[in-house]
Amino acid sequence: MKSKIFLFIFCLGLLNQSFAIKPDREYFMTPDSINWNYEQLKITTEDGYELNSWIYEAKPENNKDTVLVLAYPDAGNMSYFVYYAGTLANAGYTVITFDYRGFGKSDDFEIQPDYLYYTEFSKDLEAVINTARLKFKGKKLGIWAMSMGTTITSRAYPNIKDKVDFIIGEGYVTDTMAIIDRYKAKEKLLVLPEESFEYRKAIVSIDVPLLIFTASKDSITTHQDALDLQEVLGGHCKVIPYPGEHLSGFSHELDNKGFGGWYVEQINSFVAGI
Repeated sequence: MKSKIFLFIFCLGLLNQSFAIKPDREYFMTPDSINWNYEQLKITTEDGYELNSWIYEAKPENNKDTVLVLAYPDAGNMSYFVYYAGTLANAGYTVITFDYRGFGKSDDFEIQPDYLYYTEFSKDLEAVINTARLKFKGKKLGIWAMSMGTTITSRAYPNIKDKVDFIIGEGYVTDTMAIIDRYKAKEKLLVLPEESFEYRKAIVSIDVPLLIFTASKDSITTHQDALDLQEVLGGHCKVIPYPGEHLSGFSHELDNKGFGGWYVEQINSFVAGI
């Protein structure tokens, strides 16, 4: 089992260094691979795209009556996050993963890899949130976003603000033009799908509790970026740094707590305070 986790983390790390949208149509694994109870659900967006999703059942004895919807980064598909979702489900969270249009087993969508994100992906997240809110009435509902997933979350927020109770983000994109400039310095040209002020307008409207994980060696989505956003948003935004590379917080065995142990502890503490 441990060797599979290490292989999975290695593959994910390579994808996260690609600096491009790289969907994978084939599943690396499924929740069955970790013997977890789950439901496969098809969700249709307002513009007619059918998305594939997996709903991981919370471990009954740890059930926190809280739902986490994963908005993942710009590469792979939801199968790359089975161990992540399983770890959080084991901790008592109902976890919903889904594939953006053009990813995994969701409907086809033409993707240019040099885009930073697609605004259409925010429609996908909106559809999943709307479905989750109806399906899990009375439970806390939050978004767990990573890298590109944070852009999708922020961009979708004005349309789902009355349906979500909190947001957890890692590798948080706070200024899309800054990201374009930083990639340009690395000789990688990326394209914004819209004017940067549209994104800024959406992100500064976030008024639910927001937890941001920042990596000490992340030169693209930096710790200072998160602190600057915290200054704008105020006390409902919390920033937690960790030593390591971009999106490595979950896989680091910080304080010898095992895979995801430290990360889940931070989430537990954050959610308990909401």
